[in-house]
Amino acid sequence: MLLPVSFLLFVVRSFALKSIVQSKGTPDSHLESLRGIVQGPLSGWNAVFYLDPYLEAHVLEYVRGLLASRNTSQVLVDLGSDGALWSQEQPTELLRGAYMIHLVVFQEDPRPFFEAVSLQWNPQYLFFFSVSDETRKNLLVDDTFKSIERLLLVEKTYLVNSTSKPKSGLYTSFPFEERVIKQIGSWGDARFVSREDLFVDRFESFRGYEFQLGTWLDDYPYLYQSKTKPEGHGDGLEVEMLDAMAKVLDYKYNLTKESPDMMWGAFENGSWTGMLGMVHRKEKNFTVNYFVITGERVEAFDASVSYWMEGFGMSMLSPPPLPKWRGAYYPFTSSVWLYLAITFVVVLIIMSIQDTLQPEPFLGGVGSTWPYLLRAMFNNSIPRLPKAQWQRLFVGSWWLYCFIVTTAYTANLIAFLTIPVFPERIQTVEQLVLCSRVFMFDYGEFVPGALKTSKDPHYRALGDKMDLFQNYNDSVFPMLDGTYAYIESYSYNRILVYVEYEVCGPLLALEVDNSYMLKEQLYPGHLCWYFQKNTAWKYKFDRGIRRLVESGLIAHWIKIKTEDFLGRDFDRKQQLRAKETENQALSLDHLQGVFFILAMSWAAGVLVFTGELLRHRCVLQEFNGWAGK
Repeated sequence: MLLPVSFLLFVVRSFALKSIVQSKGTPDSHLESLRGIVQGPLSGWNAVFYLDPYLEAHVLEYVRGLLASRNTSQVLVDLGSDGALWSQEQPTELLRGAYMIHLVVFQEDPRPFFEAVSLQWNPQYLFFFSVSDETRKNLLVDDTFKSIERLLLVEKTYLVNSTSKPKSGLYTSFPFEERVIKQIGSWGDARFVSREDLFVDRFESFRGYEFQLGTWLDDYPYLYQSKTKPEGHGDGLEVEMLDAMAKVLDYKYNLTKESPDMMWGAFENGSWTGMLGMVHRKEKNFTVNYFVITGERVEAFDASVSYWMEGFGMSMLSPPPLPKWRGAYYPFTSSVWLYLAITFVVVLIIMSIQDTLQPEPFLGGVGSTWPYLLRAMFNNSIPRLPKAQWQRLFVGSWWLYCFIVTTAYTANLIAFLTIPVFPERIQTVEQLVLCSRVFMFDYGEFVPGALKTSKDPHYRALGDKMDLFQNYNDSVFPMLDGTYAYIESYSYNRILVYVEYEVCGPLLALEVDNSYMLKEQLYPGHLCWYFQKNTAWKYKFDRGIRRLVESGLIAHWIKIKTEDFLGRDFDRKQQLRAKETENQALSLDHLQGVFFILAMSWAAGVLVFTGELLRHRCVLQEFNGWAGK
């Protein structure tokens, strides 16, 4: 972002040991080249000017006059000051980025100042202008400036000897061409009309360079050991991306099977571990495994542009289906059954009151009324209708109500008798905290620490209930017991549980998944590659990654690599398999609910028969006793 206001930083110390005197005469052609460059290709660009305190007076005065004629934001820095102190006081927007040109005008070696600046200093465009008669081309291959993306040196070039008229030669270096320094031209050529003409691409090709990558070949579906190639050769999304860009940028790469400390990558005890540690110690050029962009990592590394978004998934064992004999009451919820019972009682009371108010009772008491009303509930015909018209309307309304209820129940009962019914699954972190503990393999990811220190109460509670294990078996098997959740990156979790532990398949009576992933993911973020801090050529990979994302190849490769483990069209086949269960033939297991209803009906019939038998005997005994008298 551009600085909001123009500002000028003046340093207190003097730029020269002698007083500055107005130079007379015409400036030399070399200084005129500086004016032509600043007012030509670099006009309109904000700039940071680094001035050597040992510049001659007429040179310093000329540069000051040149600065006064500019109307853009500019910063003036004394190369004789403390580079570390200066860089610590400057905003990040000034120290790095593409919106400013950093221009160094010097007589003596400027490296002491830049060797002291902080790692935050990393301009994209650095322009050296030498007024010395000695060559300074060694600056272009010095390690101090190896992190600069666009680097340019302008110095005096004599066509014959030092007595001839000098030219302003433009030079740059190409790090992947054995640190070759090349002259790209002399100022005055008509082709230098823009900034990009001056600052040529130093990394147009990597010239077959072999990058050393800090990787771990156990990261489905991103990076894993190839099934068809020797040990140490990878496969997965990252390999597809590397191979695609290698054909254009001309490079090779070497993968690491695993990190030496068997850690993924985290900042612990003042140092970086795992694959990030190898990159930070400059043992490897970059890493391409599953890494999310975080603020802590961006401060220590250069992150590429994002190529995919994913979080950490939580897998759980699916709860077993509820007993099939309970399918008889599944068509209605508990509240509907309660309302049906209340309605029946209310109708029974009203019908009994109506019956008692008539001169000639229609049914003759509650004992005869409730079986009469219950016939309609079981979709049976009514043997006779009441004589009173208003009572017939009431019975008709009750019969219509029962017809609607029984039709809905019968239609829904078929589905519940043939399809297994599962308890409600846990789908959110809030539900998970209340019902289960969580497990994770301790390989140095940031998730455990982030959960424990989270401001979200549910995340923090999840962190308190987390157990870390030193191998996958100990962390996955508790999930197989059905009472714990297993946390891992979403895609890897899905493949690991399905393939390595075979927690999906015909373990139940019906072929349904017996494990599932919670819909909510932990810390979803943008995946990236991490390079060494201030990597000059990272932008080449950024461009390549953007093209792969925009072309849809990233999504295509993730789908293909996932199907290599789960099978082609895995998601579609799972849906089809679920639909096939709806068309299967009925078995005895499916009829448990029907037999349950039959058994309950028989039990009720036996109770009613027993009651009538006892009542008949009591009436008979009373009659015999009355007859004997």
